[in-house]
Amino acid sequence: MLPLLTDWAIGLPPIPVICLLCALVVLCPPAAELLAMRHKTRQEQTWYAENFASFEEFRGSVDRAAVLRVRETKGPAHALREVRRQYPSLPLKVAARLVREL
Repeated sequence: MLPLLTDWAIGLPPIPVICLLCALVVLCPPAAELLAMRHKTRQEQTWYAENFASFEEFRGSVDRAAVLRVRETKGPAHALREVRRQYPSLPLKVAARLVREL
């Protein structure tokens, strides 16, 4: 009985409440991160669908020579960054496909 009185005396909540709060602290940030990532992905897909009817149309609008030059000199990762710099709202899969197929 003394430990229970001591816990209440220093203001600690009951053990189940402590466990619930710990679970919330552990689970809420990853859940929020997942929701934000899904929202960004949907926005990118919507932007791509609104601006380009097909992948070929997108490929035609890109400066192919510049992307090829970057890919040849600095590698595919830098070329991917260059495409994403030119089109910030472009989905990553589409940019990677463009760099791979050029």
